[in-house]
Amino acid sequence: MENATARGRTIRFVYGLLAAGLLVCIVLQVFLAGMGIFVDADNLEMHRAFANYFEFVPIILFILSFFGQIRGSLRWLTLVVFAVSILQHMTIQVFTGPLQALHAVDALILFGISWLLARRSWAWLAFKPAARTPE
Repeated sequence: MENATARGRTIRFVYGLLAAGLLVCIVLQVFLAGMGIFVDADNLEMHRAFANYFEFVPIILFILSFFGQIRGSLRWLTLVVFAVSILQHMTIQVFTGPLQALHAVDALILFGISWLLARRSWAWLAFKPAARTPE
Protein backbone atom coordinates (compact mmCIF):
# COMPACT_ATOMS: atom_id res chain seq x y z
CA MET A 1 0.00 0.00 0.00
CA GLU A 2 2.88 2.33 0.84
CA ASN A 3 4.34 1.78 -2.64
CA ALA A 4 1.01 2.74 -4.25
CA THR A 5 0.88 5.92 -2.18
CA ALA A 6 4.45 6.86 -3.12
CA ARG A 7 3.71 6.13 -6.78
CA GLY A 8 0.57 8.29 -6.61
CA ARG A 9 2.56 11.16 -5.07
CA THR A 10 5.20 10.85 -7.78
CA ILE A 11 2.59 10.86 -10.54
CA ARG A 12 0.87 13.88 -9.00
CA PHE A 13 4.23 15.65 -8.75
CA VAL A 14 4.89 14.98 -12.45
CA TYR A 15 1.35 16.15 -13.27
CA GLY A 16 1.87 19.38 -11.34
CA LEU A 17 5.24 19.94 -12.97
CA LEU A 18 3.81 19.41 -16.46
CA ALA A 19 0.79 21.63 -15.70
CA ALA A 20 3.11 24.43 -14.56
CA GLY A 21 5.32 23.85 -17.59
CA LEU A 22 2.31 24.02 -19.90
CA LEU A 23 1.35 27.38 -18.42
CA VAL A 24 4.89 28.70 -18.93
CA CYS A 25 4.87 27.44 -22.53
CA ILE A 26 1.59 29.19 -23.26
CA VAL A 27 2.89 32.48 -21.85
CA LEU A 28 6.08 32.07 -23.89
CA GLN A 29 3.98 31.29 -26.97
CA VAL A 30 2.05 34.55 -26.55
CA PHE A 31 5.37 36.38 -26.10
CA LEU A 32 6.67 34.88 -29.35
CA ALA A 33 3.49 35.97 -31.14
CA GLY A 34 4.03 39.49 -29.81
CA MET A 35 7.63 39.41 -31.01
CA GLY A 36 6.39 38.42 -34.46
CA ILE A 37 3.74 41.13 -34.57
CA PHE A 38 5.53 44.04 -32.93
CA VAL A 39 9.26 43.42 -33.46
CA ASP A 40 9.99 41.35 -36.56
CA ALA A 41 7.67 39.15 -38.63
CA ASP A 42 10.42 36.51 -38.84
CA ASN A 43 9.74 35.76 -35.17
CA LEU A 44 6.35 34.31 -36.14
CA GLU A 45 8.17 31.23 -37.38
CA MET A 46 9.39 30.60 -33.81
CA HIS A 47 5.78 31.05 -32.66
CA ARG A 48 4.59 28.45 -35.19
CA ALA A 49 7.33 25.94 -34.41
CA PHE A 50 7.26 26.27 -30.62
CA ALA A 51 3.63 25.09 -30.38
CA ASN A 52 4.67 21.68 -31.69
CA TYR A 53 6.87 21.12 -28.65
CA PHE A 54 4.08 21.23 -26.06
CA GLU A 55 0.82 20.58 -27.89
CA PHE A 56 0.53 16.99 -26.60
CA VAL A 57 1.24 17.81 -22.94
CA PRO A 58 -2.53 17.93 -22.21
CA ILE A 59 -2.87 14.33 -23.45
CA ILE A 60 -0.01 13.26 -21.19
CA LEU A 61 -1.74 15.04 -18.27
CA PHE A 62 -4.98 13.22 -19.11
CA ILE A 63 -3.23 9.83 -19.08
CA LEU A 64 -1.38 10.65 -15.85
CA SER A 65 -4.69 11.55 -14.21
CA PHE A 66 -5.76 7.90 -14.33
CA PHE A 67 -2.56 6.59 -12.76
CA GLY A 68 -2.46 9.31 -10.11
CA GLN A 69 -6.14 9.01 -9.15
CA ILE A 70 -6.66 12.61 -10.28
CA ARG A 71 -10.36 13.08 -10.86
CA GLY A 72 -12.84 15.75 -11.78
CA SER A 73 -11.91 18.93 -13.59
CA LEU A 74 -8.15 18.30 -13.32
CA ARG A 75 -8.72 15.26 -15.53
CA TRP A 76 -11.28 16.56 -18.02
CA LEU A 77 -10.00 20.09 -18.50
CA THR A 78 -6.85 18.61 -20.04
CA LEU A 79 -8.99 17.38 -22.93
CA VAL A 80 -10.53 20.85 -23.24
CA VAL A 81 -7.02 22.32 -23.51
CA PHE A 82 -6.16 19.80 -26.21
CA ALA A 83 -9.38 20.55 -28.13
CA VAL A 84 -8.74 24.30 -27.96
CA SER A 85 -5.18 23.65 -29.15
CA ILE A 86 -6.61 21.88 -32.19
CA LEU A 87 -8.91 24.86 -32.71
CA GLN A 88 -5.81 27.09 -32.59
CA HIS A 89 -4.39 25.26 -35.59
CA MET A 90 -7.73 25.45 -37.38
CA THR A 91 -8.06 29.21 -36.91
CA ILE A 92 -4.88 29.70 -38.91
CA GLN A 93 -4.97 26.80 -41.38
CA VAL A 94 -8.69 26.35 -42.09
CA PHE A 95 -10.65 29.45 -41.14
CA THR A 96 -10.71 32.58 -43.25
CA GLY A 97 -11.66 36.18 -42.67
CA PRO A 98 -12.78 37.34 -39.24
CA LEU A 99 -12.88 33.77 -37.91
CA GLN A 100 -9.08 33.82 -37.86
CA ALA A 101 -9.31 36.39 -35.06
CA LEU A 102 -10.51 33.56 -32.82
CA HIS A 103 -6.82 32.61 -32.62
CA ALA A 104 -6.28 35.38 -30.05
CA VAL A 105 -9.41 34.44 -28.11
CA ASP A 106 -8.34 30.80 -28.02
CA ALA A 107 -5.00 31.90 -26.55
CA LEU A 108 -6.88 33.54 -23.68
CA ILE A 109 -8.88 30.36 -23.10
CA LEU A 110 -5.71 28.25 -23.16
CA PHE A 111 -4.05 30.58 -20.66
CA GLY A 112 -7.05 30.56 -18.32
CA ILE A 113 -7.50 26.80 -18.23
CA SER A 114 -3.75 26.16 -17.99
CA TRP A 115 -3.52 28.63 -15.11
CA LEU A 116 -6.35 26.78 -13.36
CA LEU A 117 -4.66 23.39 -13.87
CA ALA A 118 -1.32 24.71 -12.59
CA ARG A 119 -2.88 26.48 -9.61
CA ARG A 120 -4.92 23.48 -8.52
CA SER A 121 -1.98 21.09 -8.81
CA TRP A 122 0.65 23.44 -7.37
CA ALA A 123 0.47 21.86 -3.90
CA TRP A 124 1.67 18.56 -5.35
CA LEU A 125 5.02 20.21 -6.15
CA ALA A 126 5.78 20.85 -2.48
CA PHE A 127 8.39 18.56 -1.01
CA LYS A 128 6.93 16.58 1.85
CA PRO A 129 9.31 14.10 3.43
CA ALA A 130 7.84 10.69 4.12
CA ALA A 131 6.74 10.17 7.69
CA ARG A 132 9.20 8.12 9.68
CA THR A 133 7.99 5.10 11.51
CA PRO A 134 9.21 4.71 15.09
CA GLU A 135 11.93 2.12 15.43
